[in-house]
Amino acid sequence: MNRLPKPTKQEIQAAFGTTLPDIIAPDLRILFCGINPSLYSAAVGHHFARPGNRFWPTLHRAGFSDRLLSPLEDQSLLERGYGLTNIVERATATAAELTAEELVVGQRSL
Repeated sequence: MNRLPKPTKQEIQAAFGTTLPDIIAPDLRILFCGINPSLYSAAVGHHFARPGNRFWPTLHRAGFSDRLLSPLEDQSLLERGYGLTNIVERATATAAELTAEELVVGQRSL
């Protein structure tokens, strides 16, 4: 499995409020939706990238991939007919930092 370079503490802090582009295309079979990007994911530019995040192992164990994928391979999900998006675009340390309004607006946009 490919490994991401570990961002510095400063890079992680600087990611607050930044966004991580959706990985979507027409005619997806499945669109996986997160709440919002973590600071770690935004800092490295890949979805569900924080060490210990369960998305990639769960994707594999559930049979959506034939092997454990790395966050570096998030774009390759399109080849499988899968996409990634978030309810709220901006990165935060925890989802508790999001406002109710952001969640409602994000939910409506989906």
